[in-house]
Parts: sequence; structure tokens; C-alpha cells
Amino acid sequence: MERFFRQFDEVSFCEWQDAKCLRGVLIQKTTTAYLAFDVEGEIVGAVLGGMLGSRGTINHLAVSPRYRSQGVGQRLVEAASADMKRVGVLRMFLFVDDANLAGKRFWTAQGFCEPHGERTFERDL
Repeated sequence: MERFFRQFDEVSFCEWQDAKCLRGVLIQKTTTAYLAFDVEGEIVGAVLGGMLGSRGTINHLAVSPRYRSQGVGQRLVEAASADMKRVGVLRMFLFVDDANLAGKRFWTAQGFCEPHGERTFERDL
């Protein structure tokens, strides 16, 4: 999954998000993760998210260019959303780089909207 996400410039996968970090995230009960495979068994899509109380987040979503616009990303988002809804998540959020116009179109088509008046603050620990 780490190697797959690192293939895409539009996925903000931090340097510290190595295989060990990813394993730690994947074993948490609050994590949702799905992979999509082609007929040869190669990963063509992946989604990784998490839940905290009534809010959920999609941390990373990527689909191989050859499989885009075929519903792979939508099905991955639906699977992660169903997981979150099942445990009581009421709102999902995610981050999209300002320059990622295709990403903005995709997420808008999935029913996400840009909140007005909110700014995100973050820091590495």
C-alpha cells in the first residue's frame, strides 16, 4: 500500500509514513482501508481513512491512471463510507491540494463540498 500511494504526485504521502507507520495505522480499530485489484492481482486503487467519534476522514485515495473514470475510486469511497456510517460517523472530511483540479472534481462528484470559513492547522510531531 505504501509503494502504491507513493506512485502518485497528487497523494500527499509524508516521508515519515513508511511501512512500519502504515502497519500501526492499519491495525487500529478506527481505521478503514480497502484495495482494488485488477484481474492479474495488481493493486489499481486504494483508500485509507480513519474515525474519531462522529467524524471520519479519508487520508489517502489513489487510483491508477489506467483505471480512472471507471468507478474504482467511487467504489472505494463507498466502502470506506459504509464502514464509517456503520459505527456512527456522521460527517466525513478530507484534504485536497489547491492545485489538484481533478481531485476537486472527483470529490465534488462524490458529494463532498468545500466548507466556508474553515482553515486547517497542522503540525508534525
